[in-house]
Amino acid sequence: MARKKKKAKKEKKSKNKKDDDSSLAASSHHDKPEKEKSQSDSVAEEEIPKKSKKEKKSKKDKKNKKLASSSSHGSFASETREPEPEPGVYVELFEAGKAIVPTHGAKKYGDIKMERFKKQCKKTYKLLNFDPWNEGMRYDDDDFCDYIIENPEPCQVKFEFEGFSGCIYPLSMVYALKASEDTVEAVYDAYPKAIKETDYWIGTPYHYAAAYEAPPEIVKFLIQKDPKGVEVVNYYGRTPLHMGALFQSPLGTMELLADKYPKAAQIKDKDGYTPLHIACENGAGSAVVKLLVNMFPDCVFSAAQYQMMPLHMASSQNANVRVIQALLDAAGDNAICKNVDMLGHTPLHMALMGLAPYDAVELLIASCPETVWTKTKKGELPLEIAQRKRAPAEVIQLLEKVMERLLVES
Repeated sequence: MARKKKKAKKEKKSKNKKDDDSSLAASSHHDKPEKEKSQSDSVAEEEIPKKSKKEKKSKKDKKNKKLASSSSHGSFASETREPEPEPGVYVELFEAGKAIVPTHGAKKYGDIKMERFKKQCKKTYKLLNFDPWNEGMRYDDDDFCDYIIENPEPCQVKFEFEGFSGCIYPLSMVYALKASEDTVEAVYDAYPKAIKETDYWIGTPYHYAAAYEAPPEIVKFLIQKDPKGVEVVNYYGRTPLHMGALFQSPLGTMELLADKYPKAAQIKDKDGYTPLHIACENGAGSAVVKLLVNMFPDCVFSAAQYQMMPLHMASSQNANVRVIQALLDAAGDNAICKNVDMLGHTPLHMALMGLAPYDAVELLIASCPETVWTKTKKGELPLEIAQRKRAPAEVIQLLEKVMERLLVES
């Protein structure tokens, strides 16, 4: 079947070559999620003359002291300045099952002795050894598919590709490279057992598909050939849905994984993270967050490491107003903004520490204004965090305005 598809594909190759090349260049790049590092206070402070620094600090202290002292009069201060934690919400989550381990005794490229077979493996390695994250990659799907159809034996061998930890079968690698349906089918037909194989770093071909943004059409192939594979967890207790949330897999792929195994939304990895926690922490789009929320709405109340909820994570450096709004809508009660982590941080504190955009800070304040008077366990107000982090003037002015308004109202 792969040969027939290949023949039809070759007839269109010349006509569509230019379009294919531009499409490959546009789809091959993906930056791994990284948290931006804000400039350290110590570096910025060195640029301020000592006298000027003391004068500015004195003015801020006086203003904060004035606001704090004036809040001690009336009922508002006793009710909202140091709020009691919100009552806990029971959320039914599940521990990840036992992870499968790599097969012992598998053939490895370095162990091949037969000259002809060794030559075939060398060619396979050369055709597949590319960095999936590199825009300048030169992976040629047509050349590799042609070669594997004629030389299927190397698909039974594990290779240690550059930039990858451990050895994997070509089937996992073609998913990392977003190969075509024809190529995936040819590699699978050459060695079907590889679909259930794992490694200690990413996992099974399902995990590779989710982690490297494989398009929905080749993920469907996995579901057809190994329906239960979507339930397997890797060494870190993560399902393919977790991996898709971590590496911002396409919405279509996430929908396929979610539809096939909805329980994955309730599974905690080894760090206590659900797919929703991971998506919020790593800047997933609002469409993916809404998908995960719809799978299990109560997950917005679940706490992971350090008692952080999805809203804490979504409010930090990768803050996205539409994601925050989706979480608030799912909670149905803006009191979720009062929840604190183990250090006493509300989502507003997290947003200010991460220098979140103004509109994200504004939404959190508008949703639950009284959190502007909530102190962390170190006794720090949101305004003090904003000043310490040198937040934009408009953010500081917003905090001061709401604090003063609440004092007047109380």
